Amino acid sequence: GKHNNWSIATEDGTMMLHPAKINAATGNPASFAVIMSAIIAAVNEHGDLLRMAIASPGNDFRLGACEAPPAIVSTYLGDDMTFYLSHFKDGKGEGEYIPQTKMLDLGTHE
Repeated sequence: GKHNNWSIATEDGTMMLHPAKINAATGNPASFAVIMSAIIAAVNEHGDLLRMAIASPGNDFRLGACEAPPAIVSTYLGDDMTFYLSHFKDGKGEGEYIPQTKMLDLGTHE
């Protein structure tokens, strides 16, 4: 499918999607989780507006021809972020979001 990478920052340049930076700027370890939750809720609630912002015959053909239809707006968070936010919602998780790392064996020789 298609994707759109973007970021959001405060007036002074603090990246709101960078857990350590936004938590340090606010002094609140829950800030990142609240911001992520608000963004996910906004995409869920206003996906139609996001879709309308990019809709045009040219974009629909270019983006949708033999590929994922652009009319579908979704948010994929990955396992780590989903786990973190689920625990935050349930009152079980506290502290900074630190994504796990994984080693991927491609079967190549060094």
